[in-house]
Amino acid sequence: MARIDGIPFDVNVVTLAIFAAICGFIVYRVLTTIHELYFSPLADVPGPWHTAVSRAWLTWNVMAGRRIFAVHEMHMKYGPFVRISPTEIAIADLDSLRRIYSPSEPYRKSDWYLNMTGGTDSIFALVHNDAHRYRRKAYGNAFSNSNITMLEPVVRRHVQTCVSKVKRDLEGGGPVNVMQWLHLMAADINGEVSYGKDFGQLENEADSPFVQDLTAITMIGGIRAEFPTIVEVLQSAARLIPLPAIQWLAGCHARVNEYGNKAIAELQREVQHCKDDNPRPSLFTKLIDGVDDPTVKYRLTMQEIAHEATNNIIAGSETVTITSTYLLWVIYRHPEVRAKLLSEFATVDGEVTDEKLQGLEYLRLVIKETLRLYAAAQMGLPRVVPAGGRQLGPYFLPAGTEVTIQGYTMHRDPDVFEEPFLFKPERWVNATREMEASILSWGGASRSCLGQNLAMMELRLIAAAMLTTCPDAELAASCTDESMEFENYFVVMPKSHKLEIQVAQNGNR
Repeated sequence: MARIDGIPFDVNVVTLAIFAAICGFIVYRVLTTIHELYFSPLADVPGPWHTAVSRAWLTWNVMAGRRIFAVHEMHMKYGPFVRISPTEIAIADLDSLRRIYSPSEPYRKSDWYLNMTGGTDSIFALVHNDAHRYRRKAYGNAFSNSNITMLEPVVRRHVQTCVSKVKRDLEGGGPVNVMQWLHLMAADINGEVSYGKDFGQLENEADSPFVQDLTAITMIGGIRAEFPTIVEVLQSAARLIPLPAIQWLAGCHARVNEYGNKAIAELQREVQHCKDDNPRPSLFTKLIDGVDDPTVKYRLTMQEIAHEATNNIIAGSETVTITSTYLLWVIYRHPEVRAKLLSEFATVDGEVTDEKLQGLEYLRLVIKETLRLYAAAQMGLPRVVPAGGRQLGPYFLPAGTEVTIQGYTMHRDPDVFEEPFLFKPERWVNATREMEASILSWGGASRSCLGQNLAMMELRLIAAAMLTTCPDAELAASCTDESMEFENYFVVMPKSHKLEIQVAQNGNR
C-alpha cells in the first residue's frame, strides 16, 4: 500500500486512479445526456430519450437485420421527423426529400460510405459533391439507353441460359430455387458488361472465387460501417493469424483488386489494338479509350476505371438478383397478374427484344409496383446537412447533422399510396406527382443509380423469358409469404434466401 500525504489511511494508488476514471466517465456521461436531452440543437426533434443519448438502439437494429422496420415504427409513433441517434434524424417528408437530393444543392454523402467501402475510389463512395460531379461527367453516356442497347445481346444470352437451366431443373422434378440461378446470372451479366468477360457462373453452376471474395467484402463492409475502428484493428491483426479461413478473409480485397486490374488491363489492350475499331461492348470501353486522350476533358485513370468496374459488379449484381426474385414472386403469386402478362407477351411479334418489351404497358406497371414494394435498396442512406445548417420541416438542423430518408417508409405512405401494403400495379395508370416524387428505388435525384437502365432491361427480359419458357410453373409449398419476408442487411432480401418454384400440380396455374 502507498500512503498519500493528506489522506489519514492507506490507499492503493492504482485503485484510486481507476475509481477516479470511473467517476469521471460517469460524470461525463451524465453531463452529455443532459446536454443531448435538453440543450442540443436537435433536442426538439421527437424520439425516445435513449436514441438522443446513444447509438446503441440503431446499431442493435442494424445488426439484427431490422433497421428499416424499426425506423418505420418510429415514424408511425413520432411522425415524419425522428431522432434515431445523437447525430442522425430520420425523415419521411416529401418536401425535405426534394431539398436533400436537390441537384442544385445536394447534401453530401456522410462518412458512413467511406467506412462501409474502406475508402474505395468509386462513385458510390465519393462523399464530396464536386468529386461526384466530375466522376459523373467522366462517365458521359456510358449508362445511357443508347449504350445499354448495345449490351442487350450480352444480357439476353445470359438470361436465356439462366432460364433454360431453370426449365431443365423443373423438368427434372422437385422444387427449383430460382433465386440462386438469378444470382449466378446477374453476376455473369455484370462481369461481362464491366470487365468484358463473365465469371463462368452459369456455365459452372456455382459461384466463382471472385464472387465469393466480393460476398465476403460486402459482409465485412456492412460490419465496418457500424464498427469502423474495431474492424480496422481486426483486419490488421488478421494478417498475423495463421489460420486458413482468417487468411482467406484477410486477402479478399487484394485478390479482388488484382483480378479487376488484370481484367481492365486486358480490355484496354483489346480497345487499343482492335483492328476493326469495334471491340467487345462494355460499359467502360469509351472511358478506357479516353485515358490517354488529352482532348477528353473529364478523364479517369485506369485504376479509377478498375474500381468503378468492380463497384458496378457489387452494386448491380445483388440488387438485380433481389428485385428480379421479388418480381417473379409477385407474378407467380398473383394468377391475374401472370395471365395479363402472358396475354401481353403474346402480342409481341417475332424475336422478343427489350425495345418491344418497353412498349408493353402492363409489364411497365408491374415492374414499377415491384420496385415500390420490393426494390433491394429500402433503407435510408445518410446525407450531411451543409455548412450553415438548414431548415427542414419545422426544425433547424445544424451543419454536420446526418439525415436519412428510407424508401421503405416513403413508398408506404398512406397519404400518397392508397392501401400502401397491397401489390396493385394499376395504381400507376394515373400516378400523381406525389407518387412519382416519393419513389427512391434508384436513390435520390442528385445521386441516382447510374445502372438503372441496365437493371430495367434485365428485369424486363427476365420476366418475359421466365413466363414464356416456364408458363406452367407455380410457387412451391416452401415459398410462403413468411419465407419471402424481408431481412435487412444494407439491402433487403427474402429471409429464406430462396424463391422455389415447381411444375404446376394437377393442372393448376
